[in-house]
Amino acid sequence: MADMHPLDRPDDATQTPDIRSLLVFCGSRDGTDPRHRALAETVGTLLATRGVRLIYGAGSLGLMGVLGRATLAAGGAVTGIIPRFLVDWEVCLPGLTETIVVDTLHARKALMFDAADAVLCLPGGHGTLDELAEILSWRNLRLHAKPVWLLGDDGFWAPFTALIDHLVSSGFSGSATAGHFETLPDVSALAARLPLR
Repeated sequence: MADMHPLDRPDDATQTPDIRSLLVFCGSRDGTDPRHRALAETVGTLLATRGVRLIYGAGSLGLMGVLGRATLAAGGAVTGIIPRFLVDWEVCLPGLTETIVVDTLHARKALMFDAADAVLCLPGGHGTLDELAEILSWRNLRLHAKPVWLLGDDGFWAPFTALIDHLVSSGFSGSATAGHFETLPDVSALAARLPLR
């Protein structure tokens, strides 16, 4: 029998933290399904009503803008973190509780992650996938034990979870990998994981 790969050893990440700030990754585009915009708006309102600070990329376009505006409109706190070169591209949302401008995408991801108790991925594109993959890589390397949740309408994340299953069955990821994130069926499942205000 082959020796166990170091990353396949069980870890002891069993505690769910008290969620006071949530990092949300999502698209800087709207997507083709109007339910995505509605979902982003609902999540923003939920965070505000539960007193959970939104940590996100500070953009005003696409789902990012919907999410930020909805959180602010419902009286929530929002920290936006954006690299200098994207301030103009993503049109930094004005009026955020806190806006932090950094030099690189790497600095943005690290700072957003450090500021959050958990991570939520809503529908998005290349950037969202990049952010999710890096967070899961860090989790696989046991650099963190924060919850990572996927939420999207009509099985949006099903192709991603199928890819993870393929990587596991092909022997390129350990069997524990699928346990490093959770696909939530709806917003009520997210609400159940957040504190009551």
